[in-house]
Amino acid sequence: REKKSASTQPHMAVATLLLLPPPKEGSPTEPTCYGSPAKAVAKKEVRQVSTLSLQETLLQSQSHLNQDDLDEVEEEERDDEEYGIQTTKKSYYWTKEVEEKLGLGGADPYGLLQLEDKRWRATPEEIRKSYRRLVLTLHPDKKDTKKASGARQNADGETDELGVTASPADNSTREGGGEESEGEEDADFKLLSAAWELLGNTEQRRAFDSVDYINDYLPERHRPKPEKPDHFFRNFGPPFTRQSKFSIDQPVPQLGDANTPYEEVARFYRFWQNFRSWREFTLLTEHDLTQAEDREERRWMMRNNKNQCARIKKDEAARLGNFVALAYESDPRIQMHREQVQRAKEQQKAARDAALRAEREQQNAEAEARAVAEREQQAAVEAERQIHAEERAASKREKEKARSALKKARKELRTLGEEERWKASGDFELLAASLNLDQLRELVALMSNGDENVARTAVKSAVQQVLNSTH
Repeated sequence: REKKSASTQPHMAVATLLLLPPPKEGSPTEPTCYGSPAKAVAKKEVRQVSTLSLQETLLQSQSHLNQDDLDEVEEEERDDEEYGIQTTKKSYYWTKEVEEKLGLGGADPYGLLQLEDKRWRATPEEIRKSYRRLVLTLHPDKKDTKKASGARQNADGETDELGVTASPADNSTREGGGEESEGEEDADFKLLSAAWELLGNTEQRRAFDSVDYINDYLPERHRPKPEKPDHFFRNFGPPFTRQSKFSIDQPVPQLGDANTPYEEVARFYRFWQNFRSWREFTLLTEHDLTQAEDREERRWMMRNNKNQCARIKKDEAARLGNFVALAYESDPRIQMHREQVQRAKEQQKAARDAALRAEREQQNAEAEARAVAEREQQAAVEAERQIHAEERAASKREKEKARSALKKARKELRTLGEEERWKASGDFELLAASLNLDQLRELVALMSNGDENVARTAVKSAVQQVLNSTH
């Protein structure tokens, strides 16, 4: 068997497969279980393969670009669809699988209907009218009618420009070429019908428009350039305009320019922060429902396709949300408004602090004035109290002095009354207890230095008055 040459071995269909080298000497000729002498001569390299979402794929496709490269890419892409409709940029979601699912052989359905200038902006009525107009020229029945009339004219002896009647051989040649053109024309009509079936159905058209020609690039970072005041608007304006295609709510507010009022800017970002998109990704699903063998498998495929579409739409919404957040944080108008609000807050705080300080100062001044008034009032009260105290003390001293003088006068009167010459004159104890100080001094003076008769008369008169006053 080993001596057979390769030329004598039969060549079958397996010849197109990979040919393995012949076994080495000493290798087993028959397979053995669990005890095979064949052993690995080299370590196997195992690589872990993981699937990436479309969002991660998009991020990886841009991760190798730095900011300068991204700026250059953006500058190149702005002219494609800055404020227009048509673009030659394919969507990030356009793949060979999508092209195969459409079944158009790479042909543009809008181009087949001669609506490539309008594309997703074309109305259903425009699509229908364009299809009906093209059917009148491309439908096989219409072409057969035209060819039949042309054949009748040739049979009547139509001549060429030189006046020579066409020969049967020439007619057969034309008929052979006509068969080839008929095949091409039938293919054109089939493509036209496929384009109508795709764009005439609302759901299928929405699925196609979601991945149709569009520049899906969204900036992931922004570096301000003070020397270019319009750099932000040139960098973020076109992506917003392109993404507005997928908005359910119309019309979509525009980014504006540096002179746009802040109210419109705030309304613009509120719109995009609550953006509602009709974009769907049914063409990116994995399972073909027509390949299902039964109803259960079809339902399983529908669930998986629905979940896959939801994941892709969620990733796209997150990508768009990050872009809107980046634009909001980088917008010079938002930054200027924040600075104005911050300055206004600082001014209001300074005014409040000044008002509080003035109020505190006024309160302190009022408190100080009240304290001064209270001190003055207390001082006046204290002075008045001191005066009253001094007056009371002086009055008390006067009273003590008068009491002492009265006591002394009484003592003197009693002492004089004890003398022999005055004992019979009257009751001196009664006079001492009843007469006041002046009366006592006057009576003592008379008894001491005056005439005795006058003194006795005065004593008797005083006794008589005292007795009369008591009765």
